[in-house]
Amino acid sequence: MGLAGSATEGPDGDLFINGAGSDIWDTADSFFFLYQPIEDGMIRSNSPSEDATNPHAKIGLMIRATLDPDSPHVILDRQPDGSIEFMTRQVKGGSTTFVAGTGPAPHAWGYLTRSSGTVTATLCAFNTTPSCQTLGSVPFPSGFAYAGAVVTSHDPTVVNHGYFPASPPEVITVPSPWMTGDVGAVGVTGSALFQDGTFTVSGAGADIWGTSDAYRVVWTTLSADGSVVARVVSETGANTFAKAGVVANSNGPSGATVILDVRPNGMTEFMTRNAQGGSMSFIAGSAVSFPVWLKVQRTANTFTAFTSTDGSAWQFLASTDVSMPTHIIAGLAVTSHDTSALNTATFDHVAVSSALPIDSDIGDVGATGGVGFSDVNIRVAGAGADIWGTQDAFNYYYSSQINDGSMYARVTSLDNTDPYAKAGIMIRASTDPSAAHVILDVKPDGGIEFMARNAAGNTTTFIAGATRSFPVLFYLVRTGGTVNGYVIDGSQDTLIGSVSIDLPSDALIGLAVTSHVRGTLATATFDQVSR
Repeated sequence: MGLAGSATEGPDGDLFINGAGSDIWDTADSFFFLYQPIEDGMIRSNSPSEDATNPHAKIGLMIRATLDPDSPHVILDRQPDGSIEFMTRQVKGGSTTFVAGTGPAPHAWGYLTRSSGTVTATLCAFNTTPSCQTLGSVPFPSGFAYAGAVVTSHDPTVVNHGYFPASPPEVITVPSPWMTGDVGAVGVTGSALFQDGTFTVSGAGADIWGTSDAYRVVWTTLSADGSVVARVVSETGANTFAKAGVVANSNGPSGATVILDVRPNGMTEFMTRNAQGGSMSFIAGSAVSFPVWLKVQRTANTFTAFTSTDGSAWQFLASTDVSMPTHIIAGLAVTSHDTSALNTATFDHVAVSSALPIDSDIGDVGATGGVGFSDVNIRVAGAGADIWGTQDAFNYYYSSQINDGSMYARVTSLDNTDPYAKAGIMIRASTDPSAAHVILDVKPDGGIEFMARNAAGNTTTFIAGATRSFPVLFYLVRTGGTVNGYVIDGSQDTLIGSVSIDLPSDALIGLAVTSHVRGTLATATFDQVSR
């Protein structure tokens, strides 16, 4: 590498990163790397700059299998002239190859997203529409790897001085819409990883108790009524008062809080802090065995705790009234009851379901979707390879569906990105890409599909279909263990298909759109949406 590299953080959060080295190219690399572990997840950064004059100097983001010079890697970098390179070395000792790039691209965020054996590079430019473009995707082995910021000068005798302004590279290890961070004075920094449907969450902190808490949280927003559900598979905490569970919180370490947790000895705790700065109170508990399902359900300001051995038959534990705002944090919480050690817990079947709709990309879509509104319609844009097979990739505008229920929606248009693009109504067990679901959709040619995946990880099957011209009014209804899909032609309800399926009591229902082309958005317009 030649001259030694370095990295420092400025007072405003800027990252100054300096490195020499002959290059990141061919069969072995020479560069400076500031990294942290990653499994599936994302690394992103604001647009960096550098002072090197060699045209092949580089600064950017990397995911790398090992720290060996000839390791497999994927890199998204910027050269001194502002041009962008997306490159990879696929096997140890192999040659690095150029995959894709652009000309000078000022003021662009860069993203490397790793999911299910693939890494995708995305650039999001400021003040442009559409704002993001996918440069490409390459295979990359699953499992432990490193992600971080890289810099090389293309000259071992010269240091390239690089700079990431204001927002240094950030490794995000949980999928959207989840976020993660430490709450309170934890002592040891925690972490969270999502891999193959399982969250592994490590948290320190003195406790969730008293007037202020300290723990690791994986969270999303719970809006109005809804629930947070998870199965706690295991936890490693040595202290008997370590905790892993589901939490609802209004405002930070001292905020109003409701938590249902399980300790390493198998005792559950349902606890609450009723007001900002108040003391936590124990309400109820029970003895359970791992793995154990936990659920906290919110109705107005009443929070009810349940446990289960199978996620279907729920045992009531207790209820409590806590005044919280409409929009709160809800998710997973882990504390070790020790500021010098971590408690590591694993969770699966995690879901936060809100009465108010949430928009989220599900699976490996390659381009960020979204929802928009006008006085006359709802526009949902979604990318992704398909809703099919054992895993889905699409945009989902959804809310919770507790037990029986139904939804109407009329699809008035759908972009013809592919003959198998889809727009329709879906009821789904969770936001996991492999979750059980039923969908009633229409393709660009007017072909209607009624399909289902009867259990998580199984293959989606086509059940029935029909043909209509746009607009198409759909009606999807769940009654007990049966879901029926209808097309409404004037005053006539035409049954398209019916399926028996075991969905959880707190399922999701909403509008689903996929382009059938990863990295390309298809927009569908809906009206007459009601439940």
